[in-house]
Formats: sequence, C-alpha cells, structure tokens
Amino acid sequence: MSSHFTAIGFPVREVREYWALAQRAAQAGSRIASEGGHTLVRWAPGGGPEIWVQTKEAGEALSATPFFATDDSCRIALTGAGPSDHDGFEGWIDGWLNPTEEDEPYSGVFPLRVDLVNYLAVKQRLRPGLVITVRLAVILHEATLYADARAYEVVTDLSYRPPVQSFASSIHHGADEPSGDADATALVTGYVAESHELTNVTTGARFWWMRIATAGATLSLVADRGVLPSDPRAGEVLSGSGWVLGEALP
Repeated sequence: MSSHFTAIGFPVREVREYWALAQRAAQAGSRIASEGGHTLVRWAPGGGPEIWVQTKEAGEALSATPFFATDDSCRIALTGAGPSDHDGFEGWIDGWLNPTEEDEPYSGVFPLRVDLVNYLAVKQRLRPGLVITVRLAVILHEATLYADARAYEVVTDLSYRPPVQSFASSIHHGADEPSGDADATALVTGYVAESHELTNVTTGARFWWMRIATAGATLSLVADRGVLPSDPRAGEVLSGSGWVLGEALP
C-alpha cells in the first residue's frame, strides 16, 4: 500500500510506523523555528527525501510531513495565505506560478495552492502581492503513463481529459474564491523530461523522482512504484493527481 511517505522511500503504511518515523526525525533533525510551545524540525538525511516535524518543547513529535528537496526553485506571486490547523502552526499559500510582472500576480502561468512545510518559520512575512521563491514537490496519488501525445489524445474512455501540458489546482475549478479548508492538490499532465529511480539512503527503499514539463513550467514529482503503472521514461506523457508541497526560501 502506498502512502505520502513511501513516495520518498519511507515505508510508512501503519499509524505506529508514522509515529516512529516522526519521533526519529524529531530527534535527528535540525530545529528551524519555535512558537507557542511548538518547534519546527527538519530532518534531511540526504538525497532529497526530508521529513518536517512539529514537536513539543520537550521534543515529542506532534506531526510529520514528507518532502522532496531539489536545487530547483520557482517564484509564486501570493494571492492568499492561511493556517490549516487550529493553532496556526501549519499552513498554505495561494498564488500564481512564475509571474511575468512583479506587481501583477495574475500574470503567472497558472494558479495553485501549496502546503508549506516551513509555514511556522515564514508565516509572518506572507502577504498578498508578495513574490516569494519556493521549492515545489508534487507527491503523486495516482498516475497514468502514455507512450506519447498521440497515445494520450486518442483515449476515449476518460470523462475529462486535460490538455497534454496542463496544471489544474483542485481549488481553482469553481467560480468561488478558494477557501482556507480546501486541499492543496492538483491534476498534472505533461511530458516526462527526466526520470530516476532513487534509493532512500536511510531505509534502502526505492522510489521514483520525475521532472514533468507542463504548461509553462517543469515540476518535480515523486511516487513509489505502486502508484505508477510502469517505469516512467523521458518523452512519455504522464497524467496524474497529487499533493502540492513547498518550502519557502529566504
């Protein structure tokens, strides 16, 4: 069974495995920020996979979030931001990716919602109109691969088929303004620019990391083999959905 953690090579399939990993990360990671009796800890054992943990002052893990860090970054023009928990320690941003005009958020290539793994550390500077630099990663929930654009376009058994290169945030489909309780998920369709089967240096488990060329951007996606119908190859078309995560950079 796949999970958000198996997507980066941590074999978490049960609650007890989740808490064991969260506590391990809390003890091995680096403290990033503290507020209201909570501390944000980042554990980056190497190779890209990371675990971000909220802890109590005494070090007890309260929650854990997976992430995959690369050297790639993008710019997001903020249109909104807010907490996703009652205490305001975790949260999200709304915005437009890679705006062409600094003072016009809607000049970006598409809108999206991102759950920030380091929200606690940066929330005080998040305001509409600000353009921030972010590392992005999409953890795939499901995916289909096609040999090429022609193979994708001839499929007739889909109720909805996005364009070959497209990104559709789940909260931006309706006419209403996005609400704070909506999920940071999206449908992503694009060409596989590169793909690599990687090994988690801590667990030895294998997972896939891909760069997908979609509408106006190339995005980083991760998944375990159970989510993918076959090994992804450059030039194929991938269509899937996933959780959009980000780390806001200084």
